Amino acid sequence: MKKLSTLLLATIVWLSYSAASYAQSVDEMIPKVMSAMGNAKTMTYRFYAQERMKDGKYSKSDVEFKVNASPLRIYAVAHLPESATLLHEAAKSPDVRVKKGFKLTLSPTNKLLMKGVHNPITRAGFGQIKKILETSIAQRKGQDLASFVKVLGTVTYDNKECWKVEINDPEYKIITYTVAANETSVWQIGKKLAISEYKIKELNDIGDEVTPGQKIKIPSSYAKKTTLYIDKSNYLPIYHKMEDEKGVYEVYEFKNLKLGVTFTEADFQL
Repeated sequence: MKKLSTLLLATIVWLSYSAASYAQSVDEMIPKVMSAMGNAKTMTYRFYAQERMKDGKYSKSDVEFKVNASPLRIYAVAHLPESATLLHEAAKSPDVRVKKGFKLTLSPTNKLLMKGVHNPITRAGFGQIKKILETSIAQRKGQDLASFVKVLGTVTYDNKECWKVEINDPEYKIITYTVAANETSVWQIGKKLAISEYKIKELNDIGDEVTPGQKIKIPSSYAKKTTLYIDKSNYLPIYHKMEDEKGVYEVYEFKNLKLGVTFTEADFQL
């Protein structure tokens, strides 16, 4: 009987802990997620991506990253879609230095660097997803956060216990946008509106350049549905899945993430 009572007590404690981990409200969680992303200053991780390209097929990426957020320094060893070593040091240059058997210096959005990917390596870390979420929430100012952000329970991902969070945009649609007077590139539009530049180019069958006054198609927001796995230990979204009107658009995974890494100059040598 004593053993049974002990077992019952242990079960109650476990259930209480489990319920507490589910009980995190959206209003409590999202500010902590935003803060965690803003406070992630130095990190290393292995980045896996699947991105839908114009032909409907998915391109895969596999990149090892070292990221120092301020001043921004990024060292990347890419295995897919092509092998190369890349270095970006914002304080020294806006460009990316590349070693691929030979060395060259390119704009982050150069066609050679953007082949088979949606985003430049200068977006390594959590800054981009933070901006997307902030913009999505700002677009629904005055609405109850819980009306479009749902906590669906917990999942184990990369040996970490995570909350599974789903963000839905019932108003997502393709709209007509008039290029502003100071805009000459889809990268300016994407940055301003926190939407995918690749999506803009795909919708309009264009390259990087646009002309002021030009009317183009753009998505009203980054994604129709976003699924995130939020690591319970640090509140960082280590898995992202974005869906648009056609289905899965992008999947991003941050594996073996280490925070608070102390770097030396040797870590950023090409």
